Amino acid sequence: MSDVHNKLTQKKYVVTYKELIFIFCVFVIILVALYPKDLLKEEIVSEKANYDLSMLYLKNLLQHNPDDESLMLILATQSIQSGNKDLAIRLLELLLKSENAKIRKKALLLSYELNKEQYFYIKEPALQKKAKKKLKKLFYLIYNGNLYADTDLQRWYQEAIFLDATWPAYTLAKQMIEKGNHDIKLIKNTFYTAVKLKKKSDALYLLSLLIKYDAKEHKKWILQKYNLYMSFKDYKNAEQVLVKNAKSEDLKNLLADFYLFTKQYSKAAKIYFSLYRQSVEQEGRDYYFQKAIEALLSAHKVKEAVKILKKNEDKFLFDQQMREFFLKVYMMTERLDDAAKLSEKILKRVYKK
Repeated sequence: MSDVHNKLTQKKYVVTYKELIFIFCVFVIILVALYPKDLLKEEIVSEKANYDLSMLYLKNLLQHNPDDESLMLILATQSIQSGNKDLAIRLLELLLKSENAKIRKKALLLSYELNKEQYFYIKEPALQKKAKKKLKKLFYLIYNGNLYADTDLQRWYQEAIFLDATWPAYTLAKQMIEKGNHDIKLIKNTFYTAVKLKKKSDALYLLSLLIKYDAKEHKKWILQKYNLYMSFKDYKNAEQVLVKNAKSEDLKNLLADFYLFTKQYSKAAKIYFSLYRQSVEQEGRDYYFQKAIEALLSAHKVKEAVKILKKNEDKFLFDQQMREFFLKVYMMTERLDDAAKLSEKILKRVYKK
């Protein structure tokens, strides 16, 4: 009974905080001494639940290996994840000066990530401007060093847009497109940038893709390509664009106008006659017929033009505007007999009593 009483009355021993820290430090020293360092790194990196504990391990490891940059990099990563941004910044600044290219690359990417995150917490415009300038500097180091994988092109393209980095955004977009990204919006934006930067071959290549993939604005891009060639005075390719795509009335009309502009009058006449035959409305038929005759006259094919007029007199006899046109052409080409005969026909058949 007295033994039981003694046990109950014995004062319980409690480990103090200092002793706990001492025990932990001894444990870490033993761990560092006995546990293979590379395996320990892997364990720390894989630890997701307790970043504070991982960091304590890392700090002790660094005390024994102060020049181990891989440990510093892991500690910087863990510091970011645990919210200790100041420590991460100090470590990354050191690692950015590393002679190891892989370490520098990882440190640079982490630095950008950290600075981008902090940027959005800044409220004062002047400080925000300064932070963005720093971000842009880091971005250009990443971009110029090509420190990104093909799978990250989209991410860095968006970063270039965010930083108003026009040339990097353009080149990154081109890389995405060349690797098979045929997003219409991406190609469209890249095309407009190519025009702005006066990149002729790129602009034409991007237009070819828009013509192929953008069904909704197919005709718009054909016209853009035509106009681009015209602006370069590349008339041969401008013609080919229209010849290849002139299936609708407006594009055929544009092709005929192009032939007039380049003084290929016979070709223009041929297109206008084709449009005349296809036209359903009388107003359109009149217009295209007149344009075709005028084109033949410009080509100095007067006999052919007069022959076509004589053949079609009856067809247009009751159309006052066209009668006047016929007479005007006869008079202008000095076909006075033909003008007289048509006038007589008009009096007999149109104004007969």
